[in-house]
Amino acid sequence: MGREVARLLIAFGSVIATVGFTVLGMGLAYVEPRSFDIWWGIWLMVGGGVAAIAGVAMYRVTEEPPHPRADR
Repeated sequence: MGREVARLLIAFGSVIATVGFTVLGMGLAYVEPRSFDIWWGIWLMVGGGVAAIAGVAMYRVTEEPPHPRADR
């Protein structure tokens, strides 16, 4: 169960961080930067990055040892 949650955190965190980067870029692209879009982009990037890093750490902790080869 822990590995599935870790995979979901990695997947969703990466997507959320990417969306945050896009929203930040859109907010900065206007002639007058829109602070609402900039702040939302920053929060999404930080939150997504934290979720992805937490997922990677969780995945490494729950990693199963390699199985021995059957032909030896």
